[in-house]
Amino acid sequence: MTEINPNMHLQGEDIILVSNQMLEDRYWTSKQYITQELKKQNRVLYVEANYSFGKLALGLLNGSWPVKPFGALVKKSDTLWVLTPLPRLPLRNHLRFMGWLNQLLLKRSIRKAVKKLAFRDPILWTFLHQTADLVSKLGEKFAIYHCVDDWPALLPMAGMGNPTQIMWDENKLLESVDIVFRVSEKLLAGREHNFVPVIDIPNGVDTSLFKPSIKESRKIPQDIEQLPTPIIGFSGSIGAWIDVDLMHSVARRFPQASIVLIGLNEKNPRLANLLQEKNVHFLGMKKREDVPLYLAYFDICMMPFDKGQVGEGLLPLKMFEYLAMGRPIVAISSRIMQDFEDVLFLAEDNDSFLNQVTHALEYGLNKKAIVKRIEKAQEYSWEKRMLNYSSSIKEFSAHISQ
Repeated sequence: MTEINPNMHLQGEDIILVSNQMLEDRYWTSKQYITQELKKQNRVLYVEANYSFGKLALGLLNGSWPVKPFGALVKKSDTLWVLTPLPRLPLRNHLRFMGWLNQLLLKRSIRKAVKKLAFRDPILWTFLHQTADLVSKLGEKFAIYHCVDDWPALLPMAGMGNPTQIMWDENKLLESVDIVFRVSEKLLAGREHNFVPVIDIPNGVDTSLFKPSIKESRKIPQDIEQLPTPIIGFSGSIGAWIDVDLMHSVARRFPQASIVLIGLNEKNPRLANLLQEKNVHFLGMKKREDVPLYLAYFDICMMPFDKGQVGEGLLPLKMFEYLAMGRPIVAISSRIMQDFEDVLFLAEDNDSFLNQVTHALEYGLNKKAIVKRIEKAQEYSWEKRMLNYSSSIKEFSAHISQ
C-alpha cells in the first residue's frame, strides 16, 4: 500500500458536516465514511438528516424509530458530536417558503451547537442540496458542497419533491459555496459555475472491511448456505434507478442460478413481480459488517442501472465494494463506467447484459482477474480519498489566505 503522508491530511480543523442521513444509519454511504476519517485529526459536528413528522409519530407510537422530538446534541467521542435537528417541515422540496423555513430552524440548531462546542472558524461541509441559507451564517471560513447524486432527478423519482424547486435550491447553493466536490463528472453537468472550483473525486471503499479473506474467519451465512450456485447478486438500495426488469430477465435466462438481493427496497413497484421467480431471493437489509461476507459468496455482482439521467451519473459505493472483494461485475455501460472498463463486464443494453453475465461466469473468476480488481479497489480506499479532499481544501485555503 502507498505510504500516506500525514502532512497532507486535514488537521486541527473544526468541521460542520451536514448530512442527509443518520450517523448510525444501517446503510452507510460516503458521509459516514468521510466522518470516520475526518474525526481522526479534527473536531467534527455531524448534523443528521432531520426526520419527518410522520416518522416521529410512528416512533412515538411503537418505539421503532429513535425519536428525538426536540432534537439533541450527543457527544460520541472526544472529536465527534452528533446533532439531531428538530423534525423537518413537510413539503420543503415542493414549496420555497417551507424550504426556507426548514433551513432557518436548522440554522438555529447548528448555531446553538457550534456555540456550545466553541467551534472557531469551522469548515462547512454540506451534502444536502437545500442548505444555501446556512452558508456564511455559521461563522465558517469557507463552505463546501459535496454532490453525490443527481437530486433534481432522483428525489422526484422517489416522490420526494418538485424537480424545479430542487434545481432552484441546488443552484442557489452552487452560487453560495466556495468549493464543490462531486463523485461523477455527469453530476451538475452544465450547471457548474466558472468562479467556483468543481473538483471530481469518486467515491471510495473501506478496504479494512471489504476484503476476501473474510471467508477464512467466518462461516457462510445461513440464508444462502443451501442455495444453488452460481449466485448472481446485488447489494444496495433498490430504487427507481435500478432496472428491476433487467434483473427479472437475468433470473429467467439463468434458472439454475440463485439471484440474491440484499439491501433496501426503496418502494420499487416492479420488485414484487421479480420476487415471484423461484430462483430470486430478497434477503433485505444486512448489517454493514456482514455485507462483505455475502459478497464473498457472490459469483457475479450486478449493477443493472436504468439508462436514464440518474443512471448516467452514478458511480456508486457498491462498485468499489464489489471490486474490493474481487468479484466479477456486470454493469450497464455509461461514460463514467467506461473509465473502469478494465475491471468491469460492461453492457450497452439488456441483451448484452445477459451475454456478459454468461461471459463473467466463464472467465471472471480466474485468479489474475480477481487480483486486478482488488488492486484497483485499493486505489480508492477512504484514506486515499481523504487525501484528495484534504489536498483540495488546503490548496483553496492557501489561495484565500494570500
